[in-house]
Amino acid sequence: MASADAVAPGLGALVGVLAGMVNGLTGPDAAGISFDAVERQITVDGRELLRMVAQHVMDGRAAREERLAAVTDARGVRRTRCEPGHARTVASSLGHVRVTRMAYRAPGTAALHPADVVLDLPPRRQSWQVQRTVAGYVLAGSYEQARRFLLEATGVKAGKLQIEQIVADAVADAPGFYGPPDQDCGPDESRGGDGDVPPDEEGQGEDRLAGAPLVISADGKGVLMRPEARRPVRGKRGQKIKKLGKRVGPGEKPGTKRMAETGVVFDAIAPPGPPRTPGQVMTRAAGEPARGPTAVNRWYTIDITASRKQTISALFDEADRRDPGRQRTWIALVDGDAHQISLIGTEAARRQVPVTILIDFIHVLEYLWKAAWCFHPAGDPAAETWVTAQALAILHGRPAEVIATVKQLAEAHPPRPRSEHDKNIRAVVSYLTAKAPCLDYPAALANGWPIATGVIEGACRHLVADRLGITGAR
Repeated sequence: MASADAVAPGLGALVGVLAGMVNGLTGPDAAGISFDAVERQITVDGRELLRMVAQHVMDGRAAREERLAAVTDARGVRRTRCEPGHARTVASSLGHVRVTRMAYRAPGTAALHPADVVLDLPPRRQSWQVQRTVAGYVLAGSYEQARRFLLEATGVKAGKLQIEQIVADAVADAPGFYGPPDQDCGPDESRGGDGDVPPDEEGQGEDRLAGAPLVISADGKGVLMRPEARRPVRGKRGQKIKKLGKRVGPGEKPGTKRMAETGVVFDAIAPPGPPRTPGQVMTRAAGEPARGPTAVNRWYTIDITASRKQTISALFDEADRRDPGRQRTWIALVDGDAHQISLIGTEAARRQVPVTILIDFIHVLEYLWKAAWCFHPAGDPAAETWVTAQALAILHGRPAEVIATVKQLAEAHPPRPRSEHDKNIRAVVSYLTAKAPCLDYPAALANGWPIATGVIEGACRHLVADRLGITGAR
């Protein structure tokens, strides 16, 4: 130990702790200890040893701190008194470390610690490393799970409220970070998105972005809310419903959720090679990779307090920023919601920009399956053949033909009035009739445009549900 102290004062004690830890695991009494026990013991004792190293470093910094000749705070108040030995405890990932530094004072003012600037000490008790760890855990789980993981991984104890406060501090700069980038940003500098443009056979990936369509898409995802954050329960005409004491009243919804309005803007890169055909879309073999457009430079907006109108406006703002000269094709991918389509049309008219609205083809298929089970027994393989034929007709631009087919089958095999089949048939006919102007799939396939809302569906699933729809999330 004396030789260690000769290298640097204080190292002898650290070497002694290390030697004691090793001897305790290699001595005669440790012969029957399992590897798991050895690993756990080294983790605990090793963390304490590293904490002692950090404490040794901080003590050395404190001993070498020199008094400053003149200290003036931001308000211009000169600090004339210097008091050494002011300490604060930092909860680091290694354990609690006591940081000592000089304090500079003036009458009627709080102490000023210039060394805190050099050390970059956080305002909170937890170190920056601990706070980064907390933020990472919360992205994958709830506050309670993050608290337990933090304790298991670092030994740091933090209450749930402290975890919430750390995360709130961490996201304070998110709007600025994920805001619109500068106008001269290149494709892979667009913050909040994936900027890699896939090259084609000749490696001209960036050139393909020039004529790529600009796609906007929006959706909502219900999130369970605490009682004080829920919207007022209202009836169909906007009137509040008097709630019963213990039961949900007639026409009353539980009102436990709020919609997280989610939107995305991205550039769609057409797949290399000839345009896809309806047959390729509907008859892709199992296991064969999809050959569709690639979404790049994705920009998301998610707000649990915003309305759909505000979300649509934000998407158009981002699209305007990307294409101020309106040189590109603008596409809106929607799931068929009439109010959303109306909002997009109104916003496009207000900004005087042409927007092609396309219905998600997956939603169209769901309606075709609804119709199929009205005319086929449950589990009948012929239903799949029928759906494929009708889907091909729609992809070829013949929705009127499909509507006529459904009507003819309903006339030939009339369902029982007011039955589920009767409702589904009318719903399918009404849906295809109303959405016919938004089913221009021939043009979409010919130009390499996307025809499904997988990007926004994935955002609702992973950016919203996986983070907010979990036990302990707030």
